[in-house]
Amino acid sequence: MPNNPARGRNTHVVDYRTAGPTVDAFHASDAFVRAVMGPFGSGKSSACVMEIMRRAGEQAPAPDGKRYSRWAVIRNTYPELTLTTLKTFKDWVANYAGKVNHNPPITYSLKTDALDMEVIFLALDNDDDVKKLLSLELTGAWLNEARELPKAIFDAVTARVGRYPSKAMGGPTWSGVIMDTNPPADDHWFFKLFEVERPAGFELFKQPGGLSPDAENLANLPGGAGYYHRIMAGKDPEWIKVYVNGEYGRLIEGKPVFHNFRDSMHVAATLLQPVPDLPLLIGVDFGLTPAAVIGQRLADGRWLILSEITTTDTGVIRFSQQLTAHVAQCYPGFRVAGVYADPAGSQRSQVDERTAIETMAEHTGWKVRPAPGENAWTMRLEVCLAAFGRLVDGKPGILISPDCEAFRKACNGGYHYKQTHSGNGLSYSEEPAKNDSSHVSDAFQYLLLGGGEANVVMNKVKRAAGKPFGRAGSGDDYDVLDPTYGRNGPVSQRRRQEYLERIGFYEADFR
Repeated sequence: MPNNPARGRNTHVVDYRTAGPTVDAFHASDAFVRAVMGPFGSGKSSACVMEIMRRAGEQAPAPDGKRYSRWAVIRNTYPELTLTTLKTFKDWVANYAGKVNHNPPITYSLKTDALDMEVIFLALDNDDDVKKLLSLELTGAWLNEARELPKAIFDAVTARVGRYPSKAMGGPTWSGVIMDTNPPADDHWFFKLFEVERPAGFELFKQPGGLSPDAENLANLPGGAGYYHRIMAGKDPEWIKVYVNGEYGRLIEGKPVFHNFRDSMHVAATLLQPVPDLPLLIGVDFGLTPAAVIGQRLADGRWLILSEITTTDTGVIRFSQQLTAHVAQCYPGFRVAGVYADPAGSQRSQVDERTAIETMAEHTGWKVRPAPGENAWTMRLEVCLAAFGRLVDGKPGILISPDCEAFRKACNGGYHYKQTHSGNGLSYSEEPAKNDSSHVSDAFQYLLLGGGEANVVMNKVKRAAGKPFGRAGSGDDYDVLDPTYGRNGPVSQRRRQEYLERIGFYEADFR
C-alpha cells in the first residue's frame, strides 16, 4: 500500500493480490463464520485484514451518507497481538491511512467524508476474558490464530457481531466472524466445529500445503517454494505436518509440565487391568469442569492409572453420580479406599453452606477429603515429577492405561507453561495454563498427594530396612496386562487360579 503523491496526501492505493484460489473463495463467501486454514506464510492474516477493509467499504451508507462499521480483532496474548497481529494491520493499512491509539484497548479509526470505521484490538486468552466482549456492539470480528483461543471467546464473539450500525442507521450490510489459523489438533474445538458439526452458515477454506504444486502465496515468500524446504530443516515430522503441509496435527505448545513423561514408557500397550483385592484411589478436581483420575498404588510404590472421568458444565452432584456409576460398572467388587479432592472444595457454598467435599461424600458414600499439601504448586509438581522419574526394578513408577485419552494428551504437552515475552526475550509462565488438560492433570496431582506421594517427597515415610511388603493384595509382580482379567474382574475362578499358580501366587495369599 504505497503512498501515491499524484492522488494527494490522504489518498493511498492498496496493491493487494490474493494468495490464490482458496483465498479468492474466502473473499467471495458471505457466510456468517468463515475460516481460512493453512501452513506458515500462506497469506492468511493479510487476507483477513483486507477482508475487513473490503467489507467496511461495501457497507451501505447510513442516512447521513457515511458507511459505519466497527470491528474487533482478537489474539490470545497481548505480546502476540502487538508484535504480529497489529503489525500486519499496520503494514497493510494503518501506516498509510487512519490513526492508531495505543492506549488500552488499542483502537484504529479511519474517518473520511464517506467512511467511519473503528477497529478494536483485544488480547483474550481465557474464559474470564469473555466479560471484555459483553458490552461491544460490533459489525464483525477477526479471530487471529483461532486455535490459540478458547471456545468461549468464539461463542461470545458470535453474539456480539451484527449489532452495529444500528437499525436506525441502516444496519450492517454484512456481519459475521472471520478466522485464520494454522491447523490445530483433531480434538480441538475448531476441528469439531468445522469438520464434525458443520453448522449452517459456517465455511472452512483449507489452503494446499507448502510442498504442494498448488501451494499459495509463493510469490510473496523469500525464496519462493524454497522457503518451505528451508524451514523444514531440523524439524520433527509433526511440526512439518502442521506448519508446512497444513494438516491437522498434535504439537507441544509451550513447555510441558511433566517434562520427564515418556509416552513409550509410561503408557501401557493394552488396557490396564485392576489388581484384585487392591483398593481403588481417586483424585478429583472440582469446578464446572470437574475431572477424576482413578488408580491403584502398588506396595512397591508404582502407580497404575486405570481410567479417567472428564466433564464440562457439570455440578458436583451430577459429577458424583457419574463417578459412582463409572466405578460400579468398571470395577464391581472393588473398594474405594479414599477420594482426594481439590482443597478448594473445602470452601462452603454461599447457598447452603455445604462444601463440595461434603456433597460428594454424601452422594458417593466414600471417604472424601482434601488432598494434603495445602494446594501448594511446588509440592504438586514435585510429587508428579518424582513419580514419573521413578523406576522400580526396571518398571516405570507410573503406568497409564491407553484409554485415558485426556490425561495422555495432558502428559504429552497439553498441560504446559505458556510462552511469554519480556524485555529479556522468551520465557514461560510460572504456573501451567488453564485449559482442557489442566483439570484432569489437577485430579492426577490430588490422587498422588493423597495416595502417599506427599509423604514420600517430604521424607516422612520410609521403608523399614529389610522389612518385606506383604504380598496379599499388594499387586507385586502382578501382570496388569494379563488377558484373563478384565475391567469386570476374572473371567473364571479356574483361569484365575491357573494364572496365580503360573506367577507363583496361591489363593491363600489373598485371604
